[in-house]
Amino acid sequence: MMADDPKNQRKPHEYDLLNNVHMNSAYFTEHPCKQTEFNKLYQYSKPQKQALRKRIVKPGRCQPGKTIVSLFPVFLWLPKYDWKGNIVSDIVSGFTVAIMHIPQGMAYALLGGVPPIIGMYMAFFPVLLYVLMGTSRHVSMGTFAVVCMMASKSVLTYSVNEPPAPAVQFMNFTELNNTDPAVVPANINSTGYTPVQVATAVCFVVGVWQVILGVCRLGVLSVLLSDTLVSGFTTGAAVHVLTSQVKNLLGVKVPQHRGPLKVIYTYIDIFKNIGQSNPVAIGISAVSIGVLSLYNEVIKPQIGKKLPVPLPVELMAVIAGTLVSMYCNLSANYKITVVGEVPTGLPEPVAPPFALIPNLLVDGLVIAIVAFSVNMSMASIFARKLNYSVDANQELLASGASNILGSFFSCLPFSASLSRSLIQQTVGGKTQLASVVSCLLLLLVLLLIGPFFEPLPNSVLASIVVVALKGMFMQLKDLPMAWRQSPFDGMIWLTTFLAVVLLDIDYGLGLGVALSLICVLIMGQRPKVCRLGQVPNTQIYLDINRYQAASEIPGIRIIQVAGGLHFANKDHVRRKVNRVIGDMSEKTTVDSIVKKSKAYEKEEITRKTNADTAALMLENNQIFCVILDMMSVCFVDPSAVKTLVAMYKDFKSRGLIFCLADCSATVHERMLHCDFFEDFPDSQLFPSVHDAVLFAQQSPKS
Repeated sequence: MMADDPKNQRKPHEYDLLNNVHMNSAYFTEHPCKQTEFNKLYQYSKPQKQALRKRIVKPGRCQPGKTIVSLFPVFLWLPKYDWKGNIVSDIVSGFTVAIMHIPQGMAYALLGGVPPIIGMYMAFFPVLLYVLMGTSRHVSMGTFAVVCMMASKSVLTYSVNEPPAPAVQFMNFTELNNTDPAVVPANINSTGYTPVQVATAVCFVVGVWQVILGVCRLGVLSVLLSDTLVSGFTTGAAVHVLTSQVKNLLGVKVPQHRGPLKVIYTYIDIFKNIGQSNPVAIGISAVSIGVLSLYNEVIKPQIGKKLPVPLPVELMAVIAGTLVSMYCNLSANYKITVVGEVPTGLPEPVAPPFALIPNLLVDGLVIAIVAFSVNMSMASIFARKLNYSVDANQELLASGASNILGSFFSCLPFSASLSRSLIQQTVGGKTQLASVVSCLLLLLVLLLIGPFFEPLPNSVLASIVVVALKGMFMQLKDLPMAWRQSPFDGMIWLTTFLAVVLLDIDYGLGLGVALSLICVLIMGQRPKVCRLGQVPNTQIYLDINRYQAASEIPGIRIIQVAGGLHFANKDHVRRKVNRVIGDMSEKTTVDSIVKKSKAYEKEEITRKTNADTAALMLENNQIFCVILDMMSVCFVDPSAVKTLVAMYKDFKSRGLIFCLADCSATVHERMLHCDFFEDFPDSQLFPSVHDAVLFAQQSPKS
């Protein structure tokens, strides 16, 4: 009965296998194990790949429920929401973020070339849809300085006029969106559309691009923007943001410039018109910047940790500026530019001007990638910190769908805000319900409180923007650090920064990405090649230039290659390998060395040459085996495989044994696929360097 027990039937087989492995292990400590024997012993088999057709057309029935949940993750986490434990934290967080949305939204909308009320629309309409579709629990979506600045390029290029002046009164937002272009002078590139209409077209194009990238599962595109590149790019963009706000800080009017060197031309015009500055505007800007900086640099570090929620100093500055302007009538008495008409209620949905879309495809793609990279950077930080996951492709779909929705409600492209996201998480926000609370409070502002901000001076909003730029300008410290860590990274940072400042934001980003790819290509063309030696009485082989305890084995040259082998670096690797083992073409044989020594007639030169001959004989005549350690080779292509075959034939013609060791399974399979072993004997391929050394030591050559 016991013999029929399946457990008892398996045990002898398992014990036999363990015993065989133990016996083989003892055997291979003295005898080399070839790769073919290793594969047979440990039952190697290549995994079967699914056919391309089956991968594209996946079998199975359509499951609408799973599709809806994947597109709207809110149905996954909302039923599990801990109402008792999290709702209070989300309400407090949402209220705090809503307070930040008001001044930031108005300031950054002005930065984008549209009326300040647009910033609050951006914090309402697209955010509601993102709550349903987004996978991040803590990012605060809405206005972001860099994205608004990038969108302003298209707004200023294709719109017929500047944002509406405060003297112009509008009955409702539909009038604001359809301002008669005849009332203001048109620029030469205008298409007859108002700034708001162009902004909605930009928002639509950005949304379409993000949806396309999400459907094509191209969320990995964010890896093209390295941390170094993003740092240099955002620092350069901060220069543009600051430049655009100088006119509001000084109360001076300067013409708009576009294209390369526009930053320099703008400052030239500012200095030319510096005499026309408004002293009252300068005073308002100085006081606002001074108060905000004093709080951020002195007061906030002292009391910030003691307060349950952050003190809304930006909102306080906005309210104070509005009240002072209201009671002093700054607009009429001192010609201070103010926000002007703020429509009450919600805007009617209006389709963006689709005829403008072909002109915005390139700019829209650049903004889409930058905005998505910012979103994923913030989302990934919180996901790692709080131990949950985010889906890059779903984030693309969520951002794209939200931007498309926002384009029908007069919005600029939206993005995650670094400062608001940190505040939302720091004050206790648990989920995106905090964003819902924020939207409800902003709805109250839009319906009832909006007209209160009409007398707000633009210089106050510009001051808020400038103070917020400090963090971006502090990234200048990243340049020395990046240069110390890697000259390539330092060059990428500096080039991207200068290109963004001197050329333009989109040109700088493109140049930075191109330079990053070139640096990756250059680094991939120079794999590391080093000589290995054995640590005595072990099977450990280390770089002899780094580890003094390792020493080379007489007659055997072990060379390690680290990196990929492909068509671009195969010749470089071959040259370095030949250099490591010595130039065999000229000084391998003793006869060639002796012939050279006989050419000298003088006795002193002859004795010196004979001494050199003996040294060269000791170095070269003893090398009979070359072992190439492939452990750090991540991939090979057909050109590299042919180069390995050529190296084998070359060494064989010189009387040298050439072995390969420690190839990964993928490299080995690629060699099989390229028919490598039709020319290279598989008996000289080993699973470890030590097996190759044992083979060399037991060969007749030794």
